[in-house]
Amino acid sequence: MAHKEIVYVKVANPGSAAGGIACLFAVLGIFTLGVVFVPLAAVIALVGSVMAIMHLNIAGMAMNALAWFLVIIGILTSPVLLAFFFAILRALHIQYT
Repeated sequence: MAHKEIVYVKVANPGSAAGGIACLFAVLGIFTLGVVFVPLAAVIALVGSVMAIMHLNIAGMAMNALAWFLVIIGILTSPVLLAFFFAILRALHIQYT
């Protein structure tokens, strides 16, 4: 009689690598060319957040939360991205004053 084997496969921290890369790009966006690096960091942080939430990875969620915080700082310190953000709000007729 053959015994059934149960094999558990654990993916090593899904979303953590994407969160780390997003943090790196967000910091580069804060200190250098924010128009290029901050949107790239936001896209990578979005992918990493989805991966971390799908796999219930707390470390990945924390890394991506830090990346989102840095993306917000990057938007606030970039005049071009800030002007773009307010232009979108104005186009949507949202009053922000």
